[in-house]
Amino acid sequence: MAKLLATDLDGTLMYPKKFRRCIPKKNVKFLRKWVDSGNKLVLITSRGPAYMERLKKEIDRDFDYITYTSSYIVANGEVIRDKSIPYKTAKRLLDKIYERFHPNAYLMDAKGYPTAIRNNNGVPMFLVYLYKVYWWFQGKRREPWIYGNKEFDEILSKANVYKVMIFNGLRKKANSIMSKEINKGIREEFPEIECSWSSVINEITPRNCNKGAGLTFYCDFLKIKPEDVIVVGDSGNDISMFNLFHENSYCMAKASPSVKKYAAHTISRVYKLDKLVLEKGE
Repeated sequence: MAKLLATDLDGTLMYPKKFRRCIPKKNVKFLRKWVDSGNKLVLITSRGPAYMERLKKEIDRDFDYITYTSSYIVANGEVIRDKSIPYKTAKRLLDKIYERFHPNAYLMDAKGYPTAIRNNNGVPMFLVYLYKVYWWFQGKRREPWIYGNKEFDEILSKANVYKVMIFNGLRKKANSIMSKEINKGIREEFPEIECSWSSVINEITPRNCNKGAGLTFYCDFLKIKPEDVIVVGDSGNDISMFNLFHENSYCMAKASPSVKKYAAHTISRVYKLDKLVLEKGE
Protein backbone atom coordinates (compact mmCIF):
# COMPACT_ATOMS: atom_id res chain seq x y z
CA MET A 1 0.00 0.00 0.00
CA ALA A 2 1.41 3.40 -1.02
CA LYS A 3 2.13 5.84 1.82
CA LEU A 4 2.30 9.62 2.11
CA LEU A 5 5.27 11.27 3.82
CA ALA A 6 4.49 14.79 5.07
CA THR A 7 7.63 16.46 6.33
CA ASP A 8 8.48 19.85 7.76
CA LEU A 9 11.52 21.65 6.30
CA ASP A 10 13.48 23.84 8.72
CA GLY A 11 14.90 21.82 11.58
CA THR A 12 13.58 18.60 10.04
CA LEU A 13 14.20 17.74 6.38
CA MET A 14 16.84 20.47 6.12
CA TYR A 15 18.62 19.32 9.29
CA PRO A 16 21.55 19.32 9.78
CA LYS A 17 22.17 22.64 8.04
CA LYS A 18 24.38 22.77 4.96
CA PHE A 19 25.67 25.97 3.36
CA ARG A 20 25.70 24.81 -0.27
CA ARG A 21 22.55 22.69 -0.13
CA CYS A 22 19.02 23.07 1.18
CA ILE A 23 18.64 19.38 2.06
CA PRO A 24 21.44 17.05 3.27
CA LYS A 25 22.41 14.39 0.71
CA LYS A 26 21.30 11.43 2.86
CA ASN A 27 17.83 12.92 3.19
CA VAL A 28 17.65 13.54 -0.56
CA LYS A 29 18.69 9.96 -1.26
CA PHE A 30 15.95 8.70 1.04
CA LEU A 31 13.30 10.94 -0.57
CA ARG A 32 14.17 9.67 -4.04
CA LYS A 33 13.98 6.08 -2.85
CA TRP A 34 10.66 6.85 -1.15
CA VAL A 35 9.08 8.26 -4.32
CA ASP A 36 10.64 5.61 -6.58
CA SER A 37 9.04 2.95 -4.37
CA GLY A 38 5.61 4.26 -5.36
CA ASN A 39 4.96 6.49 -2.37
CA LYS A 40 3.91 10.14 -2.29
CA LEU A 41 5.74 13.13 -0.80
CA VAL A 42 4.38 16.45 0.44
CA LEU A 43 6.50 19.19 1.99
CA ILE A 44 4.72 21.18 4.70
CA THR A 45 6.32 24.44 5.77
CA SER A 46 5.98 28.05 6.90
CA ARG A 47 8.02 29.06 3.85
CA GLY A 48 6.39 30.21 0.64
CA PRO A 49 5.75 28.41 -2.68
CA ALA A 50 8.58 30.21 -4.50
CA TYR A 51 11.09 28.35 -2.36
CA MET A 52 9.76 25.01 -3.61
CA GLU A 53 11.28 25.64 -7.04
CA ARG A 54 14.71 25.53 -5.44
CA LEU A 55 13.94 22.21 -3.76
CA LYS A 56 12.70 20.63 -7.00
CA LYS A 57 16.23 20.74 -8.36
CA GLU A 58 17.70 19.04 -5.30
CA ILE A 59 15.06 16.36 -4.81
CA ASP A 60 14.62 15.66 -8.55
CA ARG A 61 11.36 13.82 -7.93
CA ASP A 62 7.69 14.82 -7.95
CA PHE A 63 6.31 16.25 -4.72
CA ASP A 64 3.42 18.40 -3.56
CA TYR A 65 3.66 21.24 -1.09
CA ILE A 66 1.71 22.84 1.71
CA THR A 67 3.17 26.30 2.25
CA TYR A 68 2.63 29.33 4.49
CA THR A 69 1.62 26.79 7.18
CA SER A 70 -1.16 25.60 4.81
CA SER A 71 -2.55 28.91 3.50
CA TYR A 72 -1.32 27.89 0.02
CA ILE A 73 -1.43 24.25 -1.13
CA VAL A 74 -0.45 22.62 -4.42
CA ALA A 75 -1.38 19.00 -5.26
CA ASN A 76 -0.43 17.31 -8.53
CA GLY A 77 0.52 20.70 -10.00
CA GLU A 78 -2.85 22.27 -9.12
CA VAL A 79 -3.44 25.01 -6.56
CA ILE A 80 -6.12 23.55 -4.29
CA ARG A 81 -6.04 26.18 -1.55
CA ASP A 82 -5.18 29.89 -1.61
CA LYS A 83 -6.38 31.59 1.60
CA SER A 84 -5.21 34.89 3.02
CA ILE A 85 -6.11 37.43 5.67
CA PRO A 86 -7.64 40.67 4.28
CA TYR A 87 -5.03 43.39 4.69
CA LYS A 88 -7.40 45.62 6.68
CA THR A 89 -8.01 42.82 9.18
CA ALA A 90 -4.29 42.08 9.40
CA LYS A 91 -3.49 45.76 10.05
CA ARG A 92 -6.14 46.05 12.75
CA LEU A 93 -4.82 42.90 14.42
CA LEU A 94 -1.15 43.96 14.34
CA ASP A 95 -2.01 47.46 15.59
CA LYS A 96 -3.85 45.95 18.58
CA ILE A 97 -0.99 43.60 19.38
CA TYR A 98 1.52 46.46 19.25
CA GLU A 99 -0.65 48.72 21.40
CA ARG A 100 -0.94 46.08 24.13
CA PHE A 101 2.32 44.10 24.00
CA HIS A 102 4.93 46.06 21.97
CA PRO A 103 6.61 42.98 20.44
CA ASN A 104 10.06 43.49 18.95
CA ALA A 105 9.32 42.71 15.30
CA TYR A 106 6.89 41.38 12.70
CA LEU A 107 7.78 39.16 9.73
CA MET A 108 5.01 39.15 7.15
CA ASP A 109 4.36 37.12 3.99
CA ALA A 110 1.88 38.94 1.77
CA LYS A 111 0.59 38.15 -1.71
CA GLY A 112 3.07 39.13 -4.39
CA TYR A 113 5.90 40.17 -2.03
CA PRO A 114 8.91 38.57 -0.34
CA THR A 115 9.01 38.44 3.45
CA ALA A 116 8.73 41.94 4.92
CA ILE A 117 10.25 42.79 8.31
CA ARG A 118 9.08 45.53 10.67
CA ASN A 119 11.23 46.67 13.61
CA ASN A 120 8.73 47.81 16.26
CA ASN A 121 10.88 48.75 19.22
CA GLY A 122 14.02 50.31 17.90
CA VAL A 123 16.10 47.15 17.91
CA PRO A 124 19.77 48.20 18.09
CA MET A 125 21.52 48.32 14.73
CA PHE A 126 24.11 45.77 15.83
CA LEU A 127 21.30 43.23 16.24
CA VAL A 128 20.05 44.09 12.75
CA TYR A 129 23.60 43.59 11.51
CA LEU A 130 23.80 40.21 13.28
CA TYR A 131 20.55 39.18 11.59
CA LYS A 132 22.03 40.08 8.20
CA VAL A 133 25.11 37.98 9.00
CA TYR A 134 22.87 35.11 10.12
CA TRP A 135 20.85 35.43 6.91
CA TRP A 136 24.02 35.26 4.80
CA PHE A 137 25.18 32.10 6.56
CA GLN A 138 21.90 30.42 5.65
CA GLY A 139 23.48 29.75 2.25
CA LYS A 140 21.08 27.94 -0.07
CA ARG A 141 18.33 28.26 2.54
CA ARG A 142 18.22 32.06 2.19
CA GLU A 143 15.04 33.74 0.98
CA PRO A 144 14.65 37.33 -0.26
CA TRP A 145 13.34 39.85 2.28
CA ILE A 146 12.41 43.51 2.62
CA TYR A 147 13.49 45.42 5.74
CA GLY A 148 11.92 48.71 6.78
CA ASN A 149 8.85 49.97 8.62
CA LYS A 150 7.76 52.24 5.78
CA GLU A 151 8.04 49.40 3.26
CA PHE A 152 6.25 46.98 5.62
CA ASP A 153 3.36 49.40 6.19
CA GLU A 154 3.05 50.11 2.47
CA ILE A 155 2.71 46.40 1.67
CA LEU A 156 0.20 45.94 4.51
CA SER A 157 -1.90 48.78 3.09
CA LYS A 158 -2.67 46.90 -0.14
CA ALA A 159 -1.74 43.19 -0.05
CA ASN A 160 -3.62 40.38 1.67
CA VAL A 161 -1.55 38.38 4.13
CA TYR A 162 -0.70 34.67 4.17
CA LYS A 163 1.28 34.62 7.41
CA VAL A 164 2.78 36.81 10.12
CA MET A 165 5.49 35.83 12.62
CA ILE A 166 5.59 37.92 15.81
CA PHE A 167 8.92 38.06 17.66
CA ASN A 168 8.43 39.06 21.28
CA GLY A 169 12.03 39.40 22.49
CA LEU A 170 15.04 37.44 23.65
CA ARG A 171 14.09 36.90 27.31
CA LYS A 172 12.74 33.39 26.98
CA LYS A 173 10.75 33.06 30.20
CA ALA A 174 9.11 36.50 30.20
CA ASN A 175 8.47 36.59 26.47
CA SER A 176 7.11 33.05 26.44
CA ILE A 177 4.38 34.30 28.78
CA MET A 178 3.77 37.20 26.37
CA SER A 179 3.49 34.78 23.44
CA LYS A 180 0.88 32.79 25.33
CA GLU A 181 -1.11 35.94 26.16
CA ILE A 182 -1.00 37.12 22.53
CA ASN A 183 -2.22 33.71 21.41
CA LYS A 184 -5.14 33.86 23.85
CA GLY A 185 -6.09 37.42 22.88
CA ILE A 186 -6.11 36.70 19.16
CA ARG A 187 -8.28 33.62 19.58
CA GLU A 188 -10.80 35.62 21.63
CA GLU A 189 -10.96 38.80 19.53
CA PHE A 190 -10.25 37.48 16.03
CA PRO A 191 -12.02 34.12 15.54
CA GLU A 192 -11.27 34.30 11.80
CA ILE A 193 -7.53 34.12 12.56
CA GLU A 194 -5.42 31.06 13.41
CA CYS A 195 -2.66 31.62 15.96
CA SER A 196 -0.03 29.31 17.43
CA TRP A 197 2.85 30.04 19.76
CA SER A 198 6.19 28.52 20.64
CA SER A 199 8.63 30.07 23.11
CA VAL A 200 9.02 33.73 22.09
CA ILE A 201 7.22 33.57 18.73
CA ASN A 202 3.60 33.72 17.58
CA GLU A 203 2.52 32.59 14.11
CA ILE A 204 -0.64 34.03 12.55
CA THR A 205 -2.47 32.57 9.54
CA PRO A 206 -6.05 32.50 8.21
CA ARG A 207 -8.49 30.37 10.20
CA ASN A 208 -7.97 26.60 9.84
CA CYS A 209 -4.60 27.18 8.21
CA ASN A 210 -2.50 25.26 10.69
CA LYS A 211 -0.41 22.30 9.50
CA GLY A 212 -2.78 19.64 10.81
CA ALA A 213 -5.87 21.14 9.19
CA GLY A 214 -3.97 21.81 5.96
CA LEU A 215 -2.69 18.26 5.74
CA THR A 216 -6.20 16.93 6.42
CA PHE A 217 -7.57 19.15 3.63
CA TYR A 218 -4.85 17.87 1.29
CA CYS A 219 -5.51 14.21 2.16
CA ASP A 220 -9.27 14.63 1.72
CA PHE A 221 -8.69 16.18 -1.70
CA LEU A 222 -6.52 13.23 -2.81
CA LYS A 223 -8.57 10.63 -0.89
CA ILE A 224 -5.59 9.50 1.21
CA LYS A 225 -6.46 7.60 4.37
CA PRO A 226 -5.07 8.97 7.67
CA GLU A 227 -3.48 5.61 8.51
CA ASP A 228 -1.38 5.88 5.34
CA VAL A 229 0.15 9.21 6.39
CA ILE A 230 3.55 9.63 8.09
CA VAL A 231 4.34 13.06 9.53
CA VAL A 232 7.69 14.48 10.66
CA GLY A 233 8.38 17.79 12.40
CA ASP A 234 10.25 19.54 15.17
CA SER A 235 8.44 22.62 16.44
CA GLY A 236 5.25 24.02 17.93
CA ASN A 237 3.43 24.47 14.64
CA ASP A 238 3.92 20.73 13.93
CA ILE A 239 1.92 19.68 17.01
CA SER A 240 -1.39 19.86 15.13
CA MET A 241 0.00 17.26 12.67
CA PHE A 242 1.18 15.03 15.52
CA ASN A 243 -2.27 15.14 17.09
CA LEU A 244 -4.25 14.36 13.94
CA PHE A 245 -1.87 11.72 12.53
CA HIS A 246 -0.55 10.48 15.84
CA GLU A 247 0.07 6.79 15.15
CA ASN A 248 2.71 7.56 12.50
CA SER A 249 4.04 10.84 13.91
CA TYR A 250 7.77 11.44 14.30
CA CYS A 251 9.40 14.35 16.11
CA MET A 252 13.06 15.23 15.75
CA ALA A 253 15.08 14.09 18.77
CA LYS A 254 16.66 17.54 19.16
CA ALA A 255 13.24 19.21 19.57
CA SER A 256 11.95 20.70 22.80
CA PRO A 257 10.37 18.20 25.25
CA SER A 258 7.22 20.34 25.14
CA VAL A 259 6.90 19.43 21.45
CA LYS A 260 8.22 15.85 21.51
CA LYS A 261 5.57 14.74 23.99
CA TYR A 262 2.89 15.10 21.30
CA ALA A 263 4.50 12.70 18.81
CA ALA A 264 4.36 8.92 18.96
CA HIS A 265 8.02 8.48 17.94
CA THR A 266 11.30 10.39 17.85
CA ILE A 267 13.89 10.32 15.10
CA SER A 268 17.36 11.86 14.78
CA ARG A 269 17.35 12.32 10.98
CA VAL A 270 14.63 12.06 8.33
CA TYR A 271 16.57 9.46 6.33
CA LYS A 272 16.29 7.08 9.30
CA LEU A 273 12.73 6.44 8.09
CA ASP A 274 14.28 4.28 5.37
CA LYS A 275 14.74 1.37 7.78
CA LEU A 276 11.96 2.32 10.20
CA VAL A 277 9.19 2.65 7.62
CA LEU A 278 10.22 2.10 4.00
CA GLU A 279 12.05 -1.23 4.32
CA LYS A 280 9.33 -2.59 6.62
CA GLY A 281 6.71 -1.84 4.01
CA GLU A 282 8.56 -3.47 1.12
